[in-house]
Amino acid sequence: MSEDLIGAIQQILILGKGDQGRLEYLLDLLQKGRPLTESDKKYLQIMVPLYLGPQDPQSYQKNVESAMAKLHDEIRELSEKMAKIQSKGFEKYVGRKAILFFITVFVGWNALESYILLILPNFIPNGLLQYAFPLNLIVGYLNYSQIVWFAFLILAISWPFIGLVHLVKFIRSRKISNKP
Repeated sequence: MSEDLIGAIQQILILGKGDQGRLEYLLDLLQKGRPLTESDKKYLQIMVPLYLGPQDPQSYQKNVESAMAKLHDEIRELSEKMAKIQSKGFEKYVGRKAILFFITVFVGWNALESYILLILPNFIPNGLLQYAFPLNLIVGYLNYSQIVWFAFLILAISWPFIGLVHLVKFIRSRKISNKP
């Protein structure tokens, strides 16, 4: 069967049909005795009958319809997979992490004011320095000066836990997807 498939691929290449690079790659794999992936097998199941099947118009039309039906099925499967991924709310969760990251940076900027002020006066005029740290300005009016440090500490400690949760989810997803 492999020899027939090699001959069929060579004939399609001679006709100049299909994806020449992919067909040459598949021909090389078969000649070396390596197995084909499922997507490559599906590709050949479409290409061989389409270009090497009977040449009468009815058979050609039937091959084209079969190829179109297979492509529609693959598109439907991909659409279902995309809907499943989107239903899990992946995009929404990534957005939440981005917001948390920017909050962490903002609170950290304000918490590290005394260190940043050593460098910043070289770049920002003194009259505008108080506005570079808006959170400290608000907290200063409320007499809760240590709350910014406490918030920054909580946010900074939360990131390793968030990373650990994602690492565990990633490892679990790899184990589940490798099952037959």
